[in-house]
Amino acid sequence: MKTLVIFDIDGTLLQTADLHHRLITKILADDGLDVTFQPWPAYPHYTDIGVISELYRHFHKRDLTAEELARYDAAYEAALRDHLSHTGVPEVAGAAALIRDLSDMPDVAVAYATGSLRGMAKVKLGLLGVDADRAALATGGEYLTREEIVTRAAALACADEPLRAVILGDGIWDQRTAAALGIPFVALETGTHVFDDQPVLTVKDFSTLSAEALVALARPVTFSERV
Repeated sequence: MKTLVIFDIDGTLLQTADLHHRLITKILADDGLDVTFQPWPAYPHYTDIGVISELYRHFHKRDLTAEELARYDAAYEAALRDHLSHTGVPEVAGAAALIRDLSDMPDVAVAYATGSLRGMAKVKLGLLGVDADRAALATGGEYLTREEIVTRAAALACADEPLRAVILGDGIWDQRTAAALGIPFVALETGTHVFDDQPVLTVKDFSTLSAEALVALARPVTFSERV
């Protein structure tokens, strides 16, 4: 049975959670969209498309169009590339090495499930040495909910094969998604979120976590829907 390791990106593999928030908040504000019109926990879906959709419903009293979403995707990516042209982005210690080690293991697949829009996500994976065009990547540009994003990432990586899985993330929403899908959860403790006793492991980075130890945490998973 194949083992699937699913990674969030921002705050999990790269120290980009705050950067992502700053960049998109400015772009949206330039369009007259204030993300602070309600507390973050009030957003039904903590994904980029979920946030933008809520803003459009609140400020424009209508739904976001596909053309508008594509414009934000391009704007978000351009803002990130501009930032990277003069400032580096550190990885979470050991992230790139862990991905390489997992990729070298037989019967192990790696997938990426992020609430970010796709353009930004691909740039971020490139910083880790991952070929984003070949990666099993599902984003908050195509899917509204975190559950849909993870399910799609799993399907891209393993089609309909029976599998064992483990998922890693730095947010409380990542833990909730893992619980909803019945996937063992490894928590990245950044100080932003307080996790309960449900994660199978809590780490501050990947410097002491081996690929073998991570794979050993995976458990058989049956997704209710594999799209």
